[in-house]
Amino acid sequence: MIKIAICDDKRIFAEKMQRLIDSYCTKKQILYEADLYQSGYELTADPVKMMSYQIVFLDINMKQMDGLETARKFRQLCSHTFLIFVTAFINYTLEGYKVEATRYLLKSDPNFKQAVFEALDAVFQKMNYKPNVRAFQFCEGEREVVLEKIIYVESNLHKLRFYMAEGEIRLYTMYETLNHVAVFFDHEFIRIHQSYLVNLRYVRKIQGNHLLLSKDISLPIARSKMKDVRRQVALYKGGI
Repeated sequence: MIKIAICDDKRIFAEKMQRLIDSYCTKKQILYEADLYQSGYELTADPVKMMSYQIVFLDINMKQMDGLETARKFRQLCSHTFLIFVTAFINYTLEGYKVEATRYLLKSDPNFKQAVFEALDAVFQKMNYKPNVRAFQFCEGEREVVLEKIIYVESNLHKLRFYMAEGEIRLYTMYETLNHVAVFFDHEFIRIHQSYLVNLRYVRKIQGNHLLLSKDISLPIARSKMKDVRRQVALYKGGI
Protein backbone atom coordinates (compact mmCIF):
# COMPACT_ATOMS: atom_id res chain seq x y z
CA MET A 1 0.00 0.00 0.00
CA ILE A 2 1.27 3.46 -0.93
CA LYS A 3 1.12 6.05 1.83
CA ILE A 4 0.65 9.68 0.78
CA ALA A 5 0.60 12.91 2.80
CA ILE A 6 -1.03 16.12 1.61
CA CYS A 7 0.01 19.23 3.53
CA ASP A 8 -1.77 22.50 2.77
CA ASP A 9 -3.17 25.10 5.16
CA LYS A 10 -6.16 25.56 2.84
CA ARG A 11 -8.41 22.63 3.66
CA ILE A 12 -10.49 23.05 0.51
CA PHE A 13 -7.42 22.78 -1.71
CA ALA A 14 -6.07 19.78 0.25
CA GLU A 15 -9.38 18.00 -0.33
CA LYS A 16 -9.18 18.85 -4.03
CA MET A 17 -5.73 17.25 -4.12
CA GLN A 18 -7.10 14.18 -2.37
CA ARG A 19 -9.82 13.81 -5.01
CA LEU A 20 -7.27 14.07 -7.82
CA ILE A 21 -5.02 11.47 -6.20
CA ASP A 22 -8.00 9.17 -5.66
CA SER A 23 -8.97 9.52 -9.33
CA TYR A 24 -5.43 8.67 -10.44
CA CYS A 25 -4.96 5.71 -8.09
CA THR A 26 -8.39 4.28 -8.88
CA LYS A 27 -7.64 4.36 -12.60
CA LYS A 28 -4.20 2.78 -12.10
CA GLN A 29 -5.50 0.20 -9.57
CA ILE A 30 -3.08 1.47 -6.93
CA LEU A 31 -4.02 0.85 -3.32
CA TYR A 32 -3.17 3.90 -1.23
CA GLU A 33 -3.86 5.83 1.96
CA ALA A 34 -3.82 9.63 2.01
CA ASP A 35 -3.57 11.72 5.17
CA LEU A 36 -4.32 15.45 5.19
CA TYR A 37 -2.34 17.98 7.25
CA GLN A 38 -2.82 21.72 7.60
CA SER A 39 0.66 22.67 8.78
CA GLY A 40 4.26 21.55 8.61
CA TYR A 41 4.31 21.25 12.40
CA GLU A 42 1.43 18.81 12.31
CA LEU A 43 3.03 16.74 9.55
CA THR A 44 6.45 16.51 11.23
CA ALA A 45 5.21 16.02 14.81
CA ASP A 46 5.63 12.23 14.63
CA PRO A 47 8.98 11.20 13.06
CA VAL A 48 7.97 7.54 12.82
CA LYS A 49 4.80 8.41 10.90
CA MET A 50 6.79 10.82 8.72
CA MET A 51 9.03 8.00 7.61
CA SER A 52 6.05 5.88 6.55
CA TYR A 53 5.11 8.22 3.69
CA GLN A 54 6.41 7.45 0.22
CA ILE A 55 4.88 10.56 -1.39
CA VAL A 56 4.30 14.00 0.13
CA PHE A 57 2.49 16.92 -1.52
CA LEU A 58 3.63 20.15 0.16
CA ASP A 59 2.27 23.66 -0.09
CA ILE A 60 5.17 26.09 0.23
CA ASN A 61 3.44 29.17 1.62
CA MET A 62 2.08 27.97 4.95
CA LYS A 63 2.06 29.85 8.23
CA GLN A 64 4.39 28.84 11.08
CA MET A 65 6.45 26.19 9.30
CA ASP A 66 6.45 26.63 5.52
CA GLY A 67 6.80 23.87 2.97
CA LEU A 68 10.53 24.36 2.44
CA GLU A 69 11.34 24.01 6.13
CA THR A 70 9.04 20.99 6.29
CA ALA A 71 10.86 19.48 3.31
CA ARG A 72 14.23 20.02 5.02
CA LYS A 73 12.98 18.14 8.08
CA PHE A 74 11.89 15.30 5.81
CA ARG A 75 15.29 15.16 4.17
CA GLN A 76 16.98 14.84 7.58
CA LEU A 77 15.11 11.58 8.16
CA CYS A 78 13.64 10.39 4.87
CA SER A 79 15.91 10.38 1.85
CA HIS A 80 13.52 7.99 0.10
CA THR A 81 10.39 10.18 0.27
CA PHE A 82 9.19 11.75 -2.97
CA LEU A 83 8.43 15.44 -2.33
CA ILE A 84 6.11 17.34 -4.65
CA PHE A 85 5.67 21.08 -4.09
CA VAL A 86 2.29 22.60 -4.83
CA THR A 87 2.17 26.39 -4.64
CA ALA A 88 0.67 29.58 -6.01
CA PHE A 89 4.12 31.15 -6.55
CA ILE A 90 6.88 30.46 -9.04
CA ASN A 91 9.89 31.92 -7.23
CA TYR A 92 10.86 28.92 -5.08
CA THR A 93 11.99 26.53 -7.79
CA LEU A 94 15.70 26.65 -6.89
CA GLU A 95 14.97 25.97 -3.21
CA GLY A 96 12.83 23.02 -4.27
CA TYR A 97 15.72 21.46 -6.13
CA LYS A 98 17.93 21.78 -3.03
CA VAL A 99 15.65 19.38 -1.17
CA GLU A 100 15.40 17.12 -4.23
CA ALA A 101 11.76 17.83 -4.97
CA THR A 102 10.38 15.56 -7.68
CA ARG A 103 8.01 18.17 -9.12
CA TYR A 104 6.96 21.76 -8.64
CA LEU A 105 3.27 22.32 -9.42
CA LEU A 106 1.56 25.68 -9.79
CA LYS A 107 -1.95 25.92 -8.40
CA SER A 108 -2.84 28.42 -11.13
CA ASP A 109 -1.88 26.03 -13.93
CA PRO A 110 -4.96 25.62 -16.18
CA ASN A 111 -3.82 22.02 -16.73
CA PHE A 112 -3.30 21.37 -13.03
CA LYS A 113 -5.02 17.97 -13.03
CA GLN A 114 -2.78 16.75 -15.84
CA ALA A 115 0.27 18.13 -14.03
CA VAL A 116 -0.63 16.16 -10.89
CA PHE A 117 -1.11 12.97 -12.92
CA GLU A 118 2.23 13.47 -14.70
CA ALA A 119 3.97 14.01 -11.35
CA LEU A 120 2.50 10.77 -10.02
CA ASP A 121 3.51 8.98 -13.23
CA ALA A 122 7.09 10.15 -12.66
CA VAL A 123 7.07 9.02 -9.03
CA PHE A 124 5.70 5.56 -9.72
CA GLN A 125 8.12 5.11 -12.61
CA LYS A 126 11.03 5.91 -10.28
CA MET A 127 9.60 3.58 -7.64
CA ASN A 128 9.22 0.90 -10.31
CA TYR A 129 5.82 0.28 -8.75
CA LYS A 130 3.53 -2.28 -10.32
CA PRO A 131 0.35 -3.50 -8.65
CA ASN A 132 0.29 -7.25 -8.11
CA VAL A 133 -2.54 -8.28 -10.40
CA ARG A 134 -3.88 -11.81 -10.85
CA ALA A 135 -6.83 -13.13 -12.83
CA PHE A 136 -9.37 -15.29 -10.99
CA GLN A 137 -12.34 -17.18 -12.35
CA PHE A 138 -15.15 -16.17 -10.00
CA CYS A 139 -18.75 -17.30 -10.08
CA GLU A 140 -19.47 -13.72 -11.13
CA GLY A 141 -17.11 -14.09 -14.12
CA GLU A 142 -13.37 -13.80 -14.74
CA ARG A 143 -11.83 -10.75 -13.10
CA GLU A 144 -8.35 -9.28 -12.72
CA VAL A 145 -7.76 -8.55 -9.04
CA VAL A 146 -5.16 -6.35 -7.38
CA LEU A 147 -4.06 -8.58 -4.50
CA GLU A 148 -3.50 -5.58 -2.22
CA LYS A 149 -7.24 -4.85 -2.38
CA ILE A 150 -8.22 -8.23 -0.94
CA ILE A 151 -9.09 -7.71 2.74
CA TYR A 152 -9.52 -11.41 3.46
CA VAL A 153 -10.67 -14.68 1.94
CA GLU A 154 -13.18 -16.88 3.74
CA SER A 155 -13.67 -20.60 3.12
CA ASN A 156 -17.00 -22.32 3.72
CA LEU A 157 -17.93 -25.76 2.35
CA HIS A 158 -15.51 -25.59 -0.62
CA LYS A 159 -16.74 -22.14 -1.56
CA LEU A 160 -14.45 -19.14 -1.17
CA ARG A 161 -15.58 -15.59 -0.55
CA PHE A 162 -13.18 -12.80 -1.49
CA TYR A 163 -13.85 -9.58 0.43
CA MET A 164 -12.45 -6.71 -1.63
CA ALA A 165 -11.74 -3.08 -0.70
CA GLU A 166 -13.13 -1.25 -3.71
CA GLY A 167 -14.42 1.92 -2.13
CA GLU A 168 -17.04 -0.14 -0.34
CA ILE A 169 -16.55 -3.85 0.37
CA ARG A 170 -17.35 -6.03 -2.63
CA LEU A 171 -17.80 -9.79 -2.48
CA TYR A 172 -16.68 -12.30 -5.13
CA THR A 173 -17.06 -16.06 -4.86
CA MET A 174 -15.60 -19.22 -6.37
CA TYR A 175 -15.76 -22.96 -5.78
CA GLU A 176 -12.25 -23.84 -4.63
CA THR A 177 -10.31 -24.67 -1.48
CA LEU A 178 -8.34 -22.14 0.52
CA ASN A 179 -5.26 -24.36 0.45
CA HIS A 180 -5.27 -24.26 -3.35
CA VAL A 181 -5.50 -20.46 -3.76
CA ALA A 182 -3.22 -19.59 -0.79
CA VAL A 183 -0.13 -20.25 -2.92
CA PHE A 184 -1.01 -17.25 -5.11
CA PHE A 185 -0.69 -14.76 -2.25
CA ASP A 186 2.45 -13.05 -0.94
CA HIS A 187 3.94 -12.93 2.57
CA GLU A 188 1.57 -10.12 3.59
CA PHE A 189 -1.30 -12.62 3.81
CA ILE A 190 -1.55 -14.88 6.85
CA ARG A 191 -3.69 -17.89 7.70
CA ILE A 192 -5.36 -17.13 11.05
CA HIS A 193 -7.81 -20.04 10.95
CA GLN A 194 -8.59 -22.95 8.66
CA SER A 195 -11.36 -20.76 7.22
CA TYR A 196 -9.59 -17.38 6.93
CA LEU A 197 -6.69 -15.95 4.95
CA VAL A 198 -6.13 -12.31 5.95
CA ASN A 199 -4.28 -9.40 4.37
CA LEU A 200 -1.96 -7.89 7.00
CA ARG A 201 -2.33 -4.47 5.37
CA TYR A 202 -5.84 -4.20 6.84
CA VAL A 203 -5.07 -5.44 10.36
CA ARG A 204 -5.76 -2.95 13.14
CA LYS A 205 -5.01 -5.02 16.23
CA ILE A 206 -5.51 -8.30 18.09
CA GLN A 207 -8.25 -8.21 20.69
CA GLY A 208 -8.68 -11.31 22.79
CA ASN A 209 -8.92 -14.24 20.38
CA HIS A 210 -10.04 -12.07 17.46
CA LEU A 211 -8.24 -10.13 14.75
CA LEU A 212 -9.72 -6.67 14.19
CA LEU A 213 -9.49 -5.33 10.64
CA SER A 214 -10.41 -2.04 9.03
CA LYS A 215 -14.07 -1.66 7.97
CA ASP A 216 -15.02 -2.89 11.50
CA ILE A 217 -14.36 -6.52 10.62
CA SER A 218 -13.63 -9.01 13.42
CA LEU A 219 -12.39 -12.54 12.65
CA PRO A 220 -11.64 -15.41 15.06
CA ILE A 221 -8.06 -16.63 15.45
CA ALA A 222 -7.58 -20.38 15.86
CA ARG A 223 -5.98 -21.22 19.22
CA SER A 224 -3.28 -23.25 17.48
CA LYS A 225 -2.33 -20.23 15.35
CA MET A 226 -2.47 -17.50 17.99
CA LYS A 227 1.27 -17.43 18.75
CA ASP A 228 2.25 -17.25 15.08
CA VAL A 229 -0.43 -14.63 14.29
CA ARG A 230 0.79 -12.42 17.14
CA ARG A 231 4.36 -12.72 15.90
CA GLN A 232 3.52 -11.92 12.28
CA VAL A 233 1.25 -9.00 13.13
CA ALA A 234 3.91 -7.56 15.45
CA LEU A 235 6.60 -7.88 12.79
CA TYR A 236 4.40 -6.28 10.14
CA LYS A 237 3.21 -3.39 12.28
CA GLY A 238 6.47 -2.87 14.11
CA GLY A 239 5.04 -3.99 17.45
CA ILE A 240 1.54 -3.93 18.87
